[in-house]
Amino acid sequence: MYYWSQILSVLGLLAVILLVLAGAYWFTRWAGQSMGGGLFITRGGRFQVLDRASIGRDQALLVVKAGQRYLLLGSTPAGLTLLTELTREEGESWEPSAPPEGPEQKRPPDFRALMQRLKEKK
Repeated sequence: MYYWSQILSVLGLLAVILLVLAGAYWFTRWAGQSMGGGLFITRGGRFQVLDRASIGRDQALLVVKAGQRYLLLGSTPAGLTLLTELTREEGESWEPSAPPEGPEQKRPPDFRALMQRLKEKK
């Protein structure tokens, strides 16, 4: 009889651990879907990350569309920094274009060329 109570205690403990793991799994799936899947809201939301360029360990440049505004942000472990606001033409050049039709295919915006244009503007 004593052994059965120990076996039931172990089985109860395993059931509780499995319930906690399953709950954590389902919560992270729900949170990932309902919160946009990440730090920035994905396509179709108010914020769109149009491009990302890594410039070092844990450092990146981001081109972000926020509503009708286009922003160049610096990302570090300490946080985000607004580097500049892009003009509408500059920002729209980062927008994903419709699939090219016909023999002439447009090239995607060149990050280096756009950064050079921004540097010359200052």
